[in-house]
Amino acid sequence: MIRVGLIEDNLSYLKAVQALISTQPDMLLAYTSENLNDIDSLINAAPEVIILDIDLPGVNGIRGVSLIKEKLKNAGVFMLTVFEDDDKIFNSIKAGADGYLLKKDPTDKILEAIRAIYRGESMVNGKIARKVLDYFILKEKKNLVEFEQYKLTKREIEILQMIISGKSYKQIADICCISLHTLFSHTKNIYNKLNIHSRAEIAARFL
Repeated sequence: MIRVGLIEDNLSYLKAVQALISTQPDMLLAYTSENLNDIDSLINAAPEVIILDIDLPGVNGIRGVSLIKEKLKNAGVFMLTVFEDDDKIFNSIKAGADGYLLKKDPTDKILEAIRAIYRGESMVNGKIARKVLDYFILKEKKNLVEFEQYKLTKREIEILQMIISGKSYKQIADICCISLHTLFSHTKNIYNKLNIHSRAEIAARFL
């Protein structure tokens, strides 16, 4: 039985989703609220999948994702909203949302998302997926242009991209078939050319 939490300030829509979930034999609506102002009650209900609107009174949904992830580390959260603008999509994902659906999506898509996120998967609306993909393609192109201005070698760009992606030094050395000593020599050159001193500074600049 999947324990579901639902936070939605549109009462009629809340009731519609509540009715939808109540028809599913493998789901239990463990918590409902019109806001996130009493997050302790949500935590005590211990839902495994939380459906969250963005434009909530008080604590908004994007801030809510971060709070929920801090308190309920094993819970999955997906946004169910009317907003399609890039800022809200990417800020939700950055905050830790496991999925992003639109209220105009079919009801079976919502049920599919609940089950997918319960299994540890992600679920996004097709249009949102395209936006996310376009964002990362554009970001990579911008990064490549920026890399070129620092006169990085082809190998240095390759290593820098892997650092940005979060790979460990050992993983990078293995992929590049070089020793850690050689890798550290490359990273030293990268840091000097970029005038930075840590991986954290790389993340701050390029992510």
